[in-house]
Amino acid sequence: MGHGNEIPSSGGRDSCPANQPGEFDPSEICDNNIRLRLLKDMTASAGWKMALYENRTLASAITAAVSGMLVGYPFDSLKTRMQTHHYPSLLACARRSIAEEGVRGLYRGLVPPLLTASAAKSLSFSVFEQIKLWLRNHDPYINGGSKLGMPNFQRTTVGSVALTAAVSGSISGAVIAALCCPLELVKVQMQLANLMAKGTNGVTNASRTTGQTTLLGENSLTTKAHIRNQRPAPPRWTGSNFSVLREIVRQRGAFGMYYGLHLHIVRDASGTAIYFASYETVKETLRRLTGSDTTGALTHMLAGGTCGVVSWLLIFPIDLVKSTMQSQVLKPKNVQKYASSWHCLRDIYARLGMSGLYRGVSVSLIRAFPIHGLNFVVYEWARAAICRITSRPE
Repeated sequence: MGHGNEIPSSGGRDSCPANQPGEFDPSEICDNNIRLRLLKDMTASAGWKMALYENRTLASAITAAVSGMLVGYPFDSLKTRMQTHHYPSLLACARRSIAEEGVRGLYRGLVPPLLTASAAKSLSFSVFEQIKLWLRNHDPYINGGSKLGMPNFQRTTVGSVALTAAVSGSISGAVIAALCCPLELVKVQMQLANLMAKGTNGVTNASRTTGQTTLLGENSLTTKAHIRNQRPAPPRWTGSNFSVLREIVRQRGAFGMYYGLHLHIVRDASGTAIYFASYETVKETLRRLTGSDTTGALTHMLAGGTCGVVSWLLIFPIDLVKSTMQSQVLKPKNVQKYASSWHCLRDIYARLGMSGLYRGVSVSLIRAFPIHGLNFVVYEWARAAICRITSRPE
């Protein structure tokens, strides 16, 4: 009687019987489990965000390195070819290389720098940033050194910004050169494998179809099919990057992997100093001219492009001698053209003058502005994006 309107309990797992005061409430377990899961999710999210923020320089540099390498590697390949073999122009070099090897040939040796460029660039930027911070914290200027005419690393003026970047960049460049010399050496061999197979200075072997020797220049009438017919096979050791490295070790021992290291260190230490100093100088100058506290993509593109052009103009002769010396690492000593880097430099200058030391510079300058501009646009964008994602200051 009087129970007709009651809803019977299903007795199922979802039912929550009314509990009397002081009794245990099962719903509290559900609430606590939800709170624990939310807490774990928040902790995990905070953990990876903190890790991402603390490694923002690494992540940004890797992103910039990969994008820049994929776009700029064909130009680097053409530059190496023009430095070590004679071509009448950049266009002639590009036409001939593509006709003989296809576009794929311009990407020969890409794998080592692609895999290591991210590591090298991230390490370069990390060392650069750490040295910059160390110089600022140990600056004699803050301890009365300004009275003695000591350098200022506080980045309060454009001059101090340039000085800090130059010192930090030179140390960073030397470190990277010492680590990456073997990879650079392999890259040069892979880029020049087909040219070295032919003999000397861009003269092909006798034509297999006509029996005549043909010079391939800008005005050559040789067809692509004819070129393919007379293409000599590259050395067997150019089959892979590892086989090149193995051949170097076989012929010259383990220290052979560091053939040309002194030139590599000189080039990268001076080049990286100029590179970062010019970038930060232009960036800081433009920031001050606009009266802004921040800089945008256009500023990064202009500063990055400028630093790429300036650094290549100043270090190109060193790079030319380095590539020329490294190109003969697998030649027998009795047929090597140059006994030393100084011998190489003097010979090129004596035969070709100052213009000879800048042979192939056109391709470097053509690629320098857009590629290095892109590098810094991507780097600064990635760095700012990480700060936004993690809700932390730049």
